[in-house]
Amino acid sequence: MDERIGFIGLGAMGGPMSRNLMKKGYKLTVYDMVPERMDNIVKEGAIAASSCEQVARHSDIVITMVPGPQDVKTAILGKGGVIEGIREDSTVIDMSTIDPETTRDVAMQLSKKGVTMLDAPVARGVPAAVAGTLLIFVGGEKSVFERCRPILRAMGSDVEYVGKIGAGEVVKIMNNLIVTTTMCGVAEALVLGVKAGVDPGVLVEALGKGSANSFVLQNHVKNCVLKGKFEKDVFPINYSVKDLNLALATGAKFHVPLYFCSLDLQILETARAAGYSDRYLPVVIRLLEKMTGVEVRSDQENK
Repeated sequence: MDERIGFIGLGAMGGPMSRNLMKKGYKLTVYDMVPERMDNIVKEGAIAASSCEQVARHSDIVITMVPGPQDVKTAILGKGGVIEGIREDSTVIDMSTIDPETTRDVAMQLSKKGVTMLDAPVARGVPAAVAGTLLIFVGGEKSVFERCRPILRAMGSDVEYVGKIGAGEVVKIMNNLIVTTTMCGVAEALVLGVKAGVDPGVLVEALGKGSANSFVLQNHVKNCVLKGKFEKDVFPINYSVKDLNLALATGAKFHVPLYFCSLDLQILETARAAGYSDRYLPVVIRLLEKMTGVEVRSDQENK
């Protein structure tokens, strides 16, 4: 591949995403604030940089995958950031989940240097990042999107162009709002169903064949809740809280009341108070399980 790609942020999502780019033949220069995260991927052929600025100096396209809005600002606009090393006619693709206002501000600052930008947040989680089957929501100029589509396709099986710069973030925030609201509602229903006497495995299997079926039921519940597997740092409660606050801020800007979002946030804050800040979102069911004295677990699939 001719394009030289820089990748900033090699965490649970960024690490496997960068590897999938290398598998497709792209040359990578990488950077992460945690040096150890660069070690293995450098052994696999990537070039380590000492800063975001250095990544930009050696890249035609720079991808950022960092936790939040301030991290994006620091990586791209801060001292030693991308903007200090990037050349005219280059492109930045931010794949973080942040607010659309920050995205538009960063894009405007980059445009002053003749640099284009796409916002391309992702969905489907760590397993999809590893498998290269992410769903990617892309905002920005259509011509820039078309030029970068092959790069995005190296990381995701579904790449959706959703509108102008910032639109990708809007869609992603709505996605996470729906997932969190669904998870909280499903947790209530499952705990009640088990408390009322139905076997957890039977309950989930039956619901999955009807109108109550959902991505959350088939993935979050079957892969995590039923197995009692609430991993650390996969997509922790802290990240979900961040995303709900992004949704509330967007709602306030456009004067749209978000009743369920507000309730979801209080449930997640309860989970944080209970010590689950670093656990995967499905752990919210533990709050009700402990209050009611039942657990939604099943080893049915292993029998």
